[in-house]
Amino acid sequence: MSNSRKDLEEMVDVALWEWLAPHAARARVILVSANLDLLDVGVAMTEDNSQLVQSWIEDGWLRHPTAEELSAWNADQAKEFTSLVIPPFVLARLAPDKPYQ
Repeated sequence: MSNSRKDLEEMVDVALWEWLAPHAARARVILVSANLDLLDVGVAMTEDNSQLVQSWIEDGWLRHPTAEELSAWNADQAKEFTSLVIPPFVLARLAPDKPYQ
């Protein structure tokens, strides 16, 4: 995939949990910690920078939602996330007022 940072920036949007839930059911939603820039993660993934992505995973800055989070968000389908689609994944972070820590 050869998306430039500018192209990816245009793809960042707000998504309701209702829209993300089907992707989460297939383990395709990746939560991005508040201390990472969503675009930096997207660029690293599109450039196949597996070493950097792996370091973020090991540091706990990229992860799948927990069962508890999934349960809570399934009960609140209107929960908003900032999201970026990097096929086959959806990068997501709780909307800015409640960032994932």
